[in-house]
Amino acid sequence: MKTNQPNRHSERSAAESRNLFFNRPQLFCLLLVLTFIAAGCRKKEPEPQQQAEQAEVKAEEKTTKPPGDKTPPGPGAKTAPSFTLQDLKGKPVSLSDFQGKVVVLDFWATWCPPCVVEIPHFIELYEQYKDRGFAMVGISLDRQGVSVVKSFAQKYRVNYPILMTDGQVDKAYGGITGIPTTFVIDSAGNIRQKYVGYRDKAVFEADIKALLAEAKL
Repeated sequence: MKTNQPNRHSERSAAESRNLFFNRPQLFCLLLVLTFIAAGCRKKEPEPQQQAEQAEVKAEEKTTKPPGDKTPPGPGAKTAPSFTLQDLKGKPVSLSDFQGKVVVLDFWATWCPPCVVEIPHFIELYEQYKDRGFAMVGISLDRQGVSVVKSFAQKYRVNYPILMTDGQVDKAYGGITGIPTTFVIDSAGNIRQKYVGYRDKAVFEADIKALLAEAKL
């Protein structure tokens, strides 16, 4: 008399199917993070609980983005609007303080995951090129106040000036509807690039090198 033997292949397939099913939440979370990086953040600030969750998001995946709005030098180039804002110590800082330098101007917020991902890149770029005529400047759009931004800057050891928006500077730069929004300004004070959303370090480094070389001509 034959006894029914368990079908090990079927059991293994069923177990694999169950594992795939239970791994779907993780796959969903990964796709959600990548979507945040690709699309950037809307300017609207989330609730405090969402801020805490989003600020801890870390993403190492590279995201392919279309090129920014590039403007060649000459009569058609737009002069970067001037401003004077307070830094994290309450000291006034003006765009004119960086006259003659290539400037990367980053509109960002602590609650925006793609913004947070870019910060270490900006720290490295500033450290590498600050003695060659380059300045890095961040403008925080956080509504929770300077204390939140100051804590963030200390945690991530930000080595470049972080300024607090006055509610007018973002309008002067065409209206910031999504962050990060980053402007690359040449040594003559003209906006040469505008990027909306996350960009890899290599993108900004290429712009910096090109404009520093151009300034020497």
